[in-house]
Amino acid sequence: MLNWFKKKRVQLPNRTLDEIKIVCNILFIDDRKFPVVDILNDAGWTNTRSVKDLDSLDQKEIREAHIIFSDIQGVGKKLKFSEEGLGLAEAIKQKYPTKKLIVYSAEEQGKIETFHPAFELADNRLNKNSDPYQFQILVEKYAKESFSFNECIERIQKQIQRETGYSVEFDEVVKSLVKIQGSKNFSNTNVARIFNLQNAAAIANIVQLFITGTTKP
Repeated sequence: MLNWFKKKRVQLPNRTLDEIKIVCNILFIDDRKFPVVDILNDAGWTNTRSVKDLDSLDQKEIREAHIIFSDIQGVGKKLKFSEEGLGLAEAIKQKYPTKKLIVYSAEEQGKIETFHPAFELADNRLNKNSDPYQFQILVEKYAKESFSFNECIERIQKQIQRETGYSVEFDEVVKSLVKIQGSKNFSNTNVARIFNLQNAAAIANIVQLFITGTTKP
């Protein structure tokens, strides 16, 4: 594969963890100052921000975020969700299914509505009182899934296997990514054509985020 790279002079992103920390946008939605935000910034995740609540599901902070942590208490009030934070979390994941969403709460599990759809839609959940390191572990895990070269290829391989039942070699995925990067066309139609798929919506989202660092609006 390395020889093929040299021959084609490929410039696909091959980010280090420090580079991933710079490109990854992390958002906390919490009505109170949450120390984990500062801890992540100090650890090099310099695009970690927080808002006390959302005025709109289309506001800049939520659109630009790759990883979202949301408290399920004290938020969701501005948008008048009847279940407040739970309703907000559910709406975020429905509107932005490709973004990683982690919900958290200071309440014990038995005191919250554990069967709410928000918990099924969320990518993970934490107790708000968990050690900050537990938050950092999830940030690193999901950031690498989106921006690490090897993990991105593996995600595409698994998605194709899941959708078609067929396996695709690592190098074949790389060649397809190079074609997409060269065309600068991340549309579902173009990605489907290059990967020879009927429906490439999920793959197109993975590819665009990996190559450009942005998601589809």
